[in-house]
Amino acid sequence: MAKAKKLKLLGSRSARPSALSGLMRPQLWLNCSVICLLIAGGIAGYPHLRDYVDHKLTFPHNPSRVVLTNRPAWMTDFLAEQIIASIAPNAPYSNFDERFLMRAYQTLNNNPWIQHVNQVRRAYDRQPGDVIEIDCVYRAPVALVQWGEFYSLVDAEAVKLPEQFSLQQLKRIMFADDGRVNIRLIQGVQRPPPMPGHKWQGDDLTAGLEMVGLLAGKPYAEEVLRVDVTNFEGRNDPREAHLVLLTRDGSQVRWGRPPQAKDAFIEVRWDRKLQYMQWLVQEFKRVDAGKPWVDLRFDQVRYPSSETPSANTSQ
Repeated sequence: MAKAKKLKLLGSRSARPSALSGLMRPQLWLNCSVICLLIAGGIAGYPHLRDYVDHKLTFPHNPSRVVLTNRPAWMTDFLAEQIIASIAPNAPYSNFDERFLMRAYQTLNNNPWIQHVNQVRRAYDRQPGDVIEIDCVYRAPVALVQWGEFYSLVDAEAVKLPEQFSLQQLKRIMFADDGRVNIRLIQGVQRPPPMPGHKWQGDDLTAGLEMVGLLAGKPYAEEVLRVDVTNFEGRNDPREAHLVLLTRDGSQVRWGRPPQAKDAFIEVRWDRKLQYMQWLVQEFKRVDAGKPWVDLRFDQVRYPSSETPSANTSQ
């Protein structure tokens, strides 16, 4: 009897998994149905959710404000406003719309004032994407170049910038509010100007820009307003100075060959010429010594006088 009872108990245990699987099958189907419904609902609702996020959460209420993150000190408000206006959106754009940033990047990349675009990105002020930040390397104007009746700005690499001025406008461009020289003029170049954003060709202009860079920041060169390259490489008269500096008073500082000229060794070194200029200002309070011209090319400073002074440049 005990053995039969034991067999009966074992038989009842072997039948239990089948019974449990029968009970779980409806629950499994229910779970699968719920998951399928959730997936289907997600697929159907995704466009509506994307539209909600796009137009409600990431769509600025007003057109994004454009900011120049690294505006240089030399840049005028007028120029900054021009650059901003060139890409400023006239309507709100979604933060998901990368096409606006691409168009802005291309527009900036084609701007002659911009040497290189580092980054154009959206930023957060009051809400996501309401600010567009521009990070660029700008072309700084270092000189004006005369061609005919007009004067054009160029950068240190002789790239022509868009701004062009007439003779009547020169004064407010060349001088700061305190009367100091703001930018110098190069005259006498032989090649015509290119389109804005392209390099102005010519070794004479390159020499003029080298001279402008050498005089920059020198207080004793404050009277020098123009660099005349008309006789560059002695093309008019090989015996005369190849570069001539013109002062406020219309006098000449006969500089000579450009500092990096291959035959510059014919004259005294460029650093000694700068010492001559400094000495003249200390001695005469004027870089031209109050004369129609001074010549810096030789072992002594020369100017039209019965007595030629000896510049002490060892101090």
